[in-house]
Amino acid sequence: MFREIKRTEKKLSDGETLALLKSEEHGVLSTMGEDGYPYGIPLNYVFHDGKIIVHCAMAGHKLENITAHEKVSFCVVTQADLMPKKFSTRFKSVIVFGRARFLDGIEKKEGLLALVKRLSPAHLSAGETYIENAWKKTTVVAIDVEHITGKGAPSPNHT
Repeated sequence: MFREIKRTEKKLSDGETLALLKSEEHGVLSTMGEDGYPYGIPLNYVFHDGKIIVHCAMAGHKLENITAHEKVSFCVVTQADLMPKKFSTRFKSVIVFGRARFLDGIEKKEGLLALVKRLSPAHLSAGETYIENAWKKTTVVAIDVEHITGKGAPSPNHT
């Protein structure tokens, strides 16, 4: 069902792939609309308990798309440096395919706390208060990972 990386020499190990996903804070969530158009949106995330967790308002384009089509992809790119003399780019990336679902109850709270701990670790107490105050106007989405690949090219000594 899922394609393997064509250029296998650029494939990151499973460990490198997960480390990159855990270490980054920004990615692009891609959804499919009822009109057949894809929609990619950059956002903050946390990789927590094997899932990608994001938060947003209670309504909007991505939520409409997820309601219509739960299958999504998520992309993270880091260390992207142009190498003009080589007509190439040095980079590392991760692509995740999975199914998005809306969290509620304890899962929603755990997701929001994971986001606060990852993105605002010096402000945990204020983050807990923020979660409480924004609870009714915040949606939390988990992406349950079905397939993941990491890719990097080329190594630093190939500049």
